[in-house]
Amino acid sequence: MESITEKFVSLMARPGQENVPKDDVPWYLKYGARVLGIVGAFFCVLFGLWNCVSIVFGGVGCLVSGVLQVCLGLLVLIVEAPCCCMFVDFVQKVADLADSKPYWYRAAIYCVIAIPPVALCPGLGSIFACGLIFGTGVLYGMMSLGKKASLQEMRNAAVAADNSRPIQTTSGMRSNLVDNAQPVAFTGPPAYDSNV
Repeated sequence: MESITEKFVSLMARPGQENVPKDDVPWYLKYGARVLGIVGAFFCVLFGLWNCVSIVFGGVGCLVSGVLQVCLGLLVLIVEAPCCCMFVDFVQKVADLADSKPYWYRAAIYCVIAIPPVALCPGLGSIFACGLIFGTGVLYGMMSLGKKASLQEMRNAAVAADNSRPIQTTSGMRSNLVDNAQPVAFTGPPAYDSNV
């Protein structure tokens, strides 16, 4: 009997994709980034069309921002969910090219291309939709950092780093907790004024 996570992974897998993972990225991070990218692409297209309607009110910056948002949404949709555009010939090639690159490529591209639409038209629709794409880039950036070490490995690294530092012991009265701290001057108690 298959578990729910295995069913979810098999549903989210691309056709022809091997079932053996190539890296140590957790499945929830990998598919979470993919789902966030798909949702962000949908909202980018939707709010991009809404920004294009703003030409009626004379907002040329918002028109350009809307066009950029629609293009950004379609690009992310092509990379993250090529099954949505399966009838276009080059889509699978673009998706395979993006999958062959390291995760930090996607992280950098998503974070950089999400900024210009917000800069041109800083409305709520632009900020929300491009924020989702930017968040997808952040998730891919986290995936590019790699697997976190185990608790024992982190403890061993902390002990090794602590042992490599020379221990300085100072036990004088003028020893400082911080090396660059200024000594405290003692001026004595305030003078008592009897005229008050």
